[in-house]
Amino acid sequence: MTAIHSICVFAFAVLVGATSIHAAELRGKVLDPSGAVAPGARVSLVQTSTGSRSTAVTGSDGTYAVAGLIAGEYLVEAQAAGFGVSQAQRVSLEGTGSESLDLSLELLRVSTQVQVTAAGGAQTVDEQAKALTVVDSLQINDRAEYSIAETIRSVPGVRVQQLGGPGSFTRIQTRGMRGFDTAVLIDGFRLRDAGSPQGEASGLIGDLLVVNTDRVEVLRGSGASLYGTHATGGLINVITATAESGFHGEVGAEGGGLGSFRGITRLSGSTLEDRIRFSGGVTHLNVTKGIDGNDRTRNSAGQGLVQYRFGPRTEISGRVLANESFVQLNDTPFAASGLPSDPVVRAVPNVTFVPSPDDPDSRRGASYVSGLVALSHQWSPAASMRISYQGLTTSRDNRDGPGGTRFEPSFTTSDRFDGRLDTVQARGDFHAGSHWLTAGYEFEREAFDNRSRNEFAPPAELFNARLQIDQSSHAAFAQDQMQFLDRRLQVSLSGRVQGYQLEDPRFSDGTSVYRDAAVSEAPRAVTGDASVAYFVQRTGTKARAHIGNGFRSPALYERFGGAFFGGFSVFGDPALKPERLLAFDFGFDQYLGSRTKVSATYFYTRIQEAIAFDFSGAISPSTDPFGRFGGYRNTNGGLARGVELSVETNPIRSMTVRSAYTYTNADERRSIFSTGNIRSIRVSDHMFAGTVTQRFGRTFDATFDLFAASDYLLNFGTRAFSFRGPVKADLAVNYTHTLTDRTSLRLFTRIDNVLNRTYYEDGFRTPKAWATVGMRLLF
Repeated sequence: MTAIHSICVFAFAVLVGATSIHAAELRGKVLDPSGAVAPGARVSLVQTSTGSRSTAVTGSDGTYAVAGLIAGEYLVEAQAAGFGVSQAQRVSLEGTGSESLDLSLELLRVSTQVQVTAAGGAQTVDEQAKALTVVDSLQINDRAEYSIAETIRSVPGVRVQQLGGPGSFTRIQTRGMRGFDTAVLIDGFRLRDAGSPQGEASGLIGDLLVVNTDRVEVLRGSGASLYGTHATGGLINVITATAESGFHGEVGAEGGGLGSFRGITRLSGSTLEDRIRFSGGVTHLNVTKGIDGNDRTRNSAGQGLVQYRFGPRTEISGRVLANESFVQLNDTPFAASGLPSDPVVRAVPNVTFVPSPDDPDSRRGASYVSGLVALSHQWSPAASMRISYQGLTTSRDNRDGPGGTRFEPSFTTSDRFDGRLDTVQARGDFHAGSHWLTAGYEFEREAFDNRSRNEFAPPAELFNARLQIDQSSHAAFAQDQMQFLDRRLQVSLSGRVQGYQLEDPRFSDGTSVYRDAAVSEAPRAVTGDASVAYFVQRTGTKARAHIGNGFRSPALYERFGGAFFGGFSVFGDPALKPERLLAFDFGFDQYLGSRTKVSATYFYTRIQEAIAFDFSGAISPSTDPFGRFGGYRNTNGGLARGVELSVETNPIRSMTVRSAYTYTNADERRSIFSTGNIRSIRVSDHMFAGTVTQRFGRTFDATFDLFAASDYLLNFGTRAFSFRGPVKADLAVNYTHTLTDRTSLRLFTRIDNVLNRTYYEDGFRTPKAWATVGMRLLF
């Protein structure tokens, strides 16, 4: 705690020293592709060293102004519905006064986007050397998406699995890896559930809605050196919309199929001469029927951001993300009786497997709250610092009763999992010639609380058990990004060292088999990362390569979970070692004129040490120190390799086409199937994603997106079942009517699964074609 105390004292000193000195201003005009002014365009300035973002909206004459800027280097871009974004411009502001920069909107958005995830600071997509895709707010609005998971369905190498309708469990796999190998970030900080079996974000993804979202950035490949545990296969960074000058907002509602209704309200503005800026939104989703008429779900979410500038050099900001949800659950699918003896059984619903039978009294209630406070200070144009604290609480209560068809309890049960993460981070960024240096320290405290309640026969006897564990970690990280040959050559090196301290678990059940177990910390994790990119300006070719290792610390549940009911259900192993992997990829981006970009990437990921949930007989009560019949244990892992191909083009000025193909070959070192098949489960060899947006002036636009995947394997017990991959197409149509210079009305409709295809995800039935219609008032 001494380190945290020192950071707090340092932060106070920065606040005391912050003075209101004069600052620079950037102003200019935004033009559409025809050369006319573009009112209502959103202009963003991102500071290259810190990633700090300032925004403004153009007036009726197409002009903008952003004041209160400290000297330094910025990336500037503009975007407007119906036109796309401008080419990102790099501008250096020195001293005081006003600088002028005009921007021209372009239909091609491929090479213009600014991202902050790959390097932890602002770069254009052209400059970064890692495989990264940006899904901005324009794309989200074009597709009328309400779920964060749905926004990234078309990203190369990404597989989104939703086990049912809205609100159901959602899994995201990157490059053939497991769901918990993809980290989820909110504004660069980990969003994960310390109370989940793997300590990751899978249980939260299905409830993560589009509320006050500016963009979603998806990094493929290891990101552990900057972002720590779980960032092994890739990471998803959801970035909150930055507050804008003036006052803006929207109010909307939509409803339709599955008995669904959704309302949303968003506001953004500033006061006190732009010293205080704020943005926020709330949304509520209510599904009264679902797939079978008995799959109700409710989801309420809010997200907000407040920024206060003490002076142009110093800013403090606060962000909150809150969610509360309820969903009715079905039983897990299972194998039918009388199966053929084939090595791989074809999955045929109600013939070879029973798809997710209805369970009238099984439900889940969940909530999470993430709060972030950050203080940033610019010492000079070449040096800055940032101190941040995030508090994250998660709660999940799974309840079940005697209703249902399979393995139902005689009376009501409740399993509640609560988690808490407290993270403090101090970071400094320094420019020194061609080097951009970053160094930082991070402290994280993790708490796990599992309470089980079981009603026995009358007179209402109760069994209660509780497990509580606390763990903390200290990490140091550093990065050097180098730019040579007039920015054509980009080189990045980074590293991270992280150590753990585990406190003794606390059990309310005196018969726990773990009570006398030796408790030891997880081994120290050391990760490194290197990337390089070279751009040949004459041919429009960028070659890039990235290599890094990653780790996943064993979750507290994996080490001690299931030790209730007198040791009857023991799953964990206190001596588990962390998972470790090595990943690399290389590829190229080729620009064909100003309208087309072609990309190709080869990737290879090897899990060198893994943690598996094993009931194959490898764990025996006669040899296991805790008398387990099965549970978590360390294994040799596996590997995934393949190719990602993508094309983004504007064949005509009013049309944008994005398409991606991914081939993945993923195998395990040790088979989980009785036949010895080593193919990884839930991984399709082939995936295709495509999106076409056609604009009709600034009034109408239509977007069609398609995702298709080949067959994949799944295990019921040790039997291998081959499931047909999904083919899901969605269609969104939008109409925008301008009411005044500052106000417009947007009408839209969205049809999910417009081809009305029937498919099953892990045996769970998914919705056939369903549609919603809605309207939004923007002001």
